[in-house]
Amino acid sequence: MSSGPDRQPRRGRYLSLLGLILALVLVVSFATNWLLYQSVRDQLDEQMGERLLAIGTTVARTIGWDGVLELSIGSESSAEYSLVARELDEIARQNDLAALFLIDSDYRFLVGEGKSLSLGEVDPVLELQAELPRLFVEGEPLTTALEPVDVPGLPPQYLKTGFAPVMDPDGIVVGAVIAEGGRDFFSVLPRLRSRLLFSALLGLLATSALGGIFFFTLRSLIRLEDSLKSTAALAAIGQISSVVAHEIKNPLAIIRSRSERVRSKIVAGKDAEEILEWFDVIPSEVDRLNEIVTNYLSLARPEAQGEGRCRLRAVVEETVQLLSHDLEKKGIQLRSELEGDWEIGIGSRSLKQILLNLILNAAQAIDEQGEVVVDGELKSKKWAVLSIRDTGRGMTDEERRRVAEPFFTTKPTGSGLGLTLVHSLVRARQGKVEIKSQPGAGTEVRIFLPTVEPNRTDPPKES
Repeated sequence: MSSGPDRQPRRGRYLSLLGLILALVLVVSFATNWLLYQSVRDQLDEQMGERLLAIGTTVARTIGWDGVLELSIGSESSAEYSLVARELDEIARQNDLAALFLIDSDYRFLVGEGKSLSLGEVDPVLELQAELPRLFVEGEPLTTALEPVDVPGLPPQYLKTGFAPVMDPDGIVVGAVIAEGGRDFFSVLPRLRSRLLFSALLGLLATSALGGIFFFTLRSLIRLEDSLKSTAALAAIGQISSVVAHEIKNPLAIIRSRSERVRSKIVAGKDAEEILEWFDVIPSEVDRLNEIVTNYLSLARPEAQGEGRCRLRAVVEETVQLLSHDLEKKGIQLRSELEGDWEIGIGSRSLKQILLNLILNAAQAIDEQGEVVVDGELKSKKWAVLSIRDTGRGMTDEERRRVAEPFFTTKPTGSGLGLTLVHSLVRARQGKVEIKSQPGAGTEVRIFLPTVEPNRTDPPKES
């Protein structure tokens, strides 16, 4: 079962990932809304600028430099003044302008609509416009930037002004037509900004709600995972217990039977030689029990068993010599073709245990006569490869995929833990196991083991 300290890092990683995802969603949402708002604002700014310049230029050409001269020396009661005032008023209303008026070269108000100024007065706001001096110097129409205007008691508003020069025949600017964009034209911007902000807040709430759902789902999944691990561990314990009980029962029965026979022979007064003959099997069965227990403990503690170093060739020759005589009796030739010798980073007991399991598995795969060959090569300066080949019946793809699973075996009397133990011992030294096999074509098991070299950190590459 997963412990509390184990669950906390997992939960912390999941929550960190969740926080990162939520942050990215919020950043993307706000950035998208901001870009949309900027795009709409820029388009409105451009459209209004073109519109103000077109209106101002047309009015400037219509009035002309002589009209500016007449208005500057005339009076508000003159027929010319009234006519121009009505025309500017009509143009302003038709184009939804906030103001449309004419000034002379001294910034004095001449005539227009939207400004509560009298003839000859100077609008103090105009003196603050940096664009106006440029207009009288360069003689080119221009507009101001779109700026927000705070009016007490009213929602945020925007203002944009266009300046069109009135020039005399010598190219001298004698006046200017000033057109201010209507506030209603930009009224969409505050509404758009409010709606986008509201949309972003809704996205934030929705993302937070999804984050909460994800968090509770994650917590349930962690608990389910812990429960499944606990169940799997209990199932594995039960399975191991049944296998151990089954394997121990046979040698115990033999030990008990032989003990009873030895006792009866002693009571019957049999000679010592006959008694010892029946007694000799008891130590061998005890050794068998010890081997069974040792195998299961090795499976549970592969890291400790895999520690150390040894000479590869010496362990291979010792194991081959130990098994070759018994295998020859079954018609199986066991030989070593290992030519090189390297010091590898695994203990001799662990390596011997690996070889015993693989060679005996290979021998059991041979039905009548065949051979098992142990070979090896130096794959690189950091990895040695130990190979065990047999001429047995081979394995199907399904058997090859499941061969490392605990308790999986195709033999009626096997425990299914031999190759599992091999994988555990090899993985404990950061090595790997490769199996090549086809039905009827034998099997080759390749074991990648580290050579003894200081500061070796990289694992073997997949072939």
